[in-house]
Amino acid sequence: MGKNIINFEQAERNARKRDFENDSKDRLKAEELKKSLLQTLKELTGEEHFIGTSKDPFAGEPFNQTMHRNLDLLNQIGYLTQAEESFLFRIQAYLEFKSNVIICREDKFKRKKKNIEDDFELPKAATVSEIAEMIGKSRQKTSAIMNSLKEKEILLNPEGAGQVTENGRTVSPRTWIVNPYIMICAPRKNNVQLDKLTMRLFQHSLKNLKDQKGKKVNLPARFF
Repeated sequence: MGKNIINFEQAERNARKRDFENDSKDRLKAEELKKSLLQTLKELTGEEHFIGTSKDPFAGEPFNQTMHRNLDLLNQIGYLTQAEESFLFRIQAYLEFKSNVIICREDKFKRKKKNIEDDFELPKAATVSEIAEMIGKSRQKTSAIMNSLKEKEILLNPEGAGQVTENGRTVSPRTWIVNPYIMICAPRKNNVQLDKLTMRLFQHSLKNLKDQKGKKVNLPARFF
């Protein structure tokens, strides 16, 4: 039985190796064909030609990623109220890339300048009043929901000042940040590309979760 398993695993490895070699050969043939076609066009027209690909419709379009298993746990233990869930759904559109800071709508969607190095301004962190206006709620209700989410460690506004994010933002009690263990506005290919300050601020969060019976539960996914 053990010998059969070893033979099967070896056969799988050999098959994957053949697939990889075949894929490499196909890519090489495709590149050679492209070069041949471009050379033929140049000889016929006397002009340089290039082969391009169609633009990805999602290229440059901002979006967030929700941590499904973590959110599922919060759903199971009834951690969030409907008002809190509604707030988090609406606020997703205004998170700053890599830091998860809630920023003003105008800064989130304004066009980037071509020469950004010559005239660079950080997006403005949104105040409670500005957040209320952005999500279409009163300031009083918004403040109450945000403070409740702060107590539940879903939102954070750092005490004091002087801590600086990697893009140069100095955080203060007026800076509101969403917990990336729930949703994240950052690339996650191979490794977490979050701002180091954001990770430091939330690395010990949500470690005292309990279900309806008072039993301690743990977040399924902790990636920093």
